[in-house]
Amino acid sequence: MKWRLVVGTAMAMVFAANMVFANSASFKGYAFEAYVVKSNGKRYTEFKDNNQATLKVKPKEEYSIVVRNPLPVRVGVAVSIDGLNSIDGKRTSPRNAKKWIIEPNSSITVSGWQTSSQTLRKFLFTEDTAAYAQWKEKKEGKPYTRNLGVIGVAWFWNSHELDMALHPPQPFEEEKYARDGVRSRAEMKASSAAPSAASAERRAGTGMGDQRQHAVTEVEFNPDAGMFSVRDVLKIYYEFASEPPEPMPFVDDDDEDGRFTPDMYK
Repeated sequence: MKWRLVVGTAMAMVFAANMVFANSASFKGYAFEAYVVKSNGKRYTEFKDNNQATLKVKPKEEYSIVVRNPLPVRVGVAVSIDGLNSIDGKRTSPRNAKKWIIEPNSSITVSGWQTSSQTLRKFLFTEDTAAYAQWKEKKEGKPYTRNLGVIGVAWFWNSHELDMALHPPQPFEEEKYARDGVRSRAEMKASSAAPSAASAERRAGTGMGDQRQHAVTEVEFNPDAGMFSVRDVLKIYYEFASEPPEPMPFVDDDDEDGRFTPDMYK
């Protein structure tokens, strides 16, 4: 079955090898990574909470999700926010979700809800009452808010393409002469050059921020391997950071005149 995928051509960029602290999931021997960045490009610090990667965020902060493809072939990536797909806003399984295309050994930045073939609305941390999932739940009467505070990323690829990339065809080997068994010069040269075997508290949600231009194109892709199960999906949790308490001055009841700093202008 061929799926319709979305390619954000303006978003593709080469992954920097020194980003070693990204939230990651090992799958089929590859480290699939994703992390969240602020509007200024700085990454959110990830904390471990119940063995889950968790972000401490603030309301009305815009953010983006950077997703890396470690494979030598292109992949389709399903990115969900609060349980809803970032491309069409639907609640679907990883297998059936619309996906972004990432070129081999590269990464993309998903910055918002894709609202048309030309525009998106920026991801924006909000109170649960202003979340897109809450708006959709009220509109359709379905439980869309059960996954508030969760970003999910799942990778898919074509196993034949991956096998071809990892095991490319060998150079053409000329047939041996049937009569005298003499090998061709090309075959002898190839065999002599062959390598040896030894070398081989408040709920946080995401709403819609400012509208931005972001053109996308639909392409066909046929994945038959990847994270088809929800338990295989890499998840990043986020919640509002607790506000620090207001500083309270020390008060000495026995010193009424010296409780605060004297005002030099009075």
